[in-house]
Amino acid sequence: MRRHPPKPGATGRRARRALCAAAAAVLVAATSTTPAYAADNGRHNEDWVYRSDSLCLLVYAEMLDLSDGNAGSYQTSAANVYGPNNGIPCGRGWAVPAGNLAIRQVVLVYNLNTQVWGACPGLDSGLHYTPNTTSHADWYMWSGEGSNPAPCGTAWYATLAFGYVWDGGWYGGSLPSGNVWLTSKYGLQAKTPQAQPPRPSWITGTGAVDPSRLPDRLPLIGADGEPIRTGSGAVATIDTATMFGPPSQPPSK
Repeated sequence: MRRHPPKPGATGRRARRALCAAAAAVLVAATSTTPAYAADNGRHNEDWVYRSDSLCLLVYAEMLDLSDGNAGSYQTSAANVYGPNNGIPCGRGWAVPAGNLAIRQVVLVYNLNTQVWGACPGLDSGLHYTPNTTSHADWYMWSGEGSNPAPCGTAWYATLAFGYVWDGGWYGGSLPSGNVWLTSKYGLQAKTPQAQPPRPSWITGTGAVDPSRLPDRLPLIGADGEPIRTGSGAVATIDTATMFGPPSQPPSK
């Protein structure tokens, strides 16, 4: 669901976007926080997923624990398109036609027993396309007041943001937020944070996703924090080629 709580970090996000535009004008790349070793103040991540002489795409991912205020948890993703400014690539915000910017948000959870990152079912937004001419798209998920902040059990969580822009073809990619420890209201799992999980092999040193190193499938993690089992006892999974792939069709005319 898409709901808007009292906009945590909105001012900071606007400031970061303005700073990133200025940095791009002098060809300074944004710096990422690696998800595997992000401290609580590194729960957000922002970086380029596509850069060219014509268009560039900056993606932002964030995970927040609002349980201290009995407000559950909050995940947000954003994608911002930039274009050339006086011949300098990525120099200023660049509006693209309706349907030419797509965004998706998935929530990852780390299973403490198998020590594998998986996907939290029900928290995959699917691909959404901008309905109007714009340079910005975002997606929010908020579990709501008094809700369980950890819908897939007590564990480390991360937001995985996807952004794609049409530039004669779909270009872009995905970016994970930093890790945040979320404690379930239910179950008997440990309430104190466990050690940060190791970096997945498919996460690069800059915190970006390396598609060439993705496993074929990721497990689905249930409400108890354990992998979901099918009727045959096998672990339920999701196909990463579909999950991490760009939109399959060009924008509608």
